[in-house]
Amino acid sequence: MSTEKDLKSYLEESFEERTDFYNTASFLSHTTDSIQSIASLISSSLQKGNKLMFCGNGGSAAESQHMAAEYCATLDHNKPRNGYKAIALTTDTSLITAWSNDFGFEGFFERQVEVLGDEGDILICYSTSGNSKNIIKAAQKARDKNIRVVSFLGGSGGSLISISDQSFISPSSKTPLIQEHHTMAGHLICSCVEKILEPNF
Repeated sequence: MSTEKDLKSYLEESFEERTDFYNTASFLSHTTDSIQSIASLISSSLQKGNKLMFCGNGGSAAESQHMAAEYCATLDHNKPRNGYKAIALTTDTSLITAWSNDFGFEGFFERQVEVLGDEGDILICYSTSGNSKNIIKAAQKARDKNIRVVSFLGGSGGSLISISDQSFISPSSKTPLIQEHHTMAGHLICSCVEKILEPNF
């Protein structure tokens, strides 16, 4: 069992690592540019009555549900506003298990994009590696249907970066840290979208 000293040491190292990332000029510049570009793309789509579709695996599935809720509900319950069309493609266990059992795991996001997605929508993909096969297939289907693709990635961005219209890339190679960056960026993007769509917000 970890001692209090071990935990304090871990927390100190963890905070130092995160501070080093956040204070680098390249990270700050990339983050600012990505957030503004993605927020503009999302706002434009929502203004036209389109919807956001989120997908990811594991922790990224949870983040998909998290961010879909932020858009559909509100980012801050103390500042209620109109809801924005947003769904997580990770929540229908009957569809996921049926499709995976009958046809394989790689195609169930792709199938949902095919059936539920409309031209002008945005598919928001979470993949810390950028190489998740079911996410790549979903993104490719989205491109076929003139659905824009926004990706939250890590490291070099993997294969997904080349088929994304906009990407936020965490420079880390550590999955937990990448996921923290994705949450931070997702909240900031949603906040920017609210300010664009709600002039008096």
